[in-house]
Amino acid sequence: MTLEQFLLLAGAHLLAVISPGPDFAVVSRHALAFGRRTGIWVALGVGTGILVHMSYTWAGVALLLKTYHWLEVIFSIAAATYLLWMAWGALRSSHGMTLQGESGLAPARGQAFRRGFLTNALNPKATLFFLALFGSVLNASPTGWQMVGISAYLAFATGLWFVVLSCLLTAGPLGRFLADKGYWIDRLLGVFLVLLAGRLIYGLFW
Repeated sequence: MTLEQFLLLAGAHLLAVISPGPDFAVVSRHALAFGRRTGIWVALGVGTGILVHMSYTWAGVALLLKTYHWLEVIFSIAAATYLLWMAWGALRSSHGMTLQGESGLAPARGQAFRRGFLTNALNPKATLFFLALFGSVLNASPTGWQMVGISAYLAFATGLWFVVLSCLLTAGPLGRFLADKGYWIDRLLGVFLVLLAGRLIYGLFW
């Protein structure tokens, strides 16, 4: 991998990680509902979840989808369906950014970490992003050390951004505003997910 390829990869990743999505929602909600410390543990879980995507990306799933178009079609339709399901829930949101159905007690560190990890690892947006990005950016197979370095960087950068977000949300006026009016972020997220799902389906037929 060249320096130019790495910078392109890092830049695209930065834009993707700060955009609204399930990772943003789960970190924000936990930070606002249970405090900064819980939000940070969720953020660390989100960052670690990136390693799941790195594993199957390096295993050649992107190449497999490029080789078998029917598999790409099935994958895209399944991902679009899931995105629309998430969008439906987000668009119906009418409350501030608090967790529904919680007992009011902050989750343990391990539980908070696990929620962040699973949110990212099972996030179809992240799956599509890495499959598309690595397939288009990398024109040569990276070495083993390059794979480790890139994976570590992306996990660290993701976790760092969401740790910073958790701190910002619990620092003052921004956190109070989102606690009361955070449903607007959920609704914007819903619109974003609908557009993403539409783009997936559009790309299959046109």
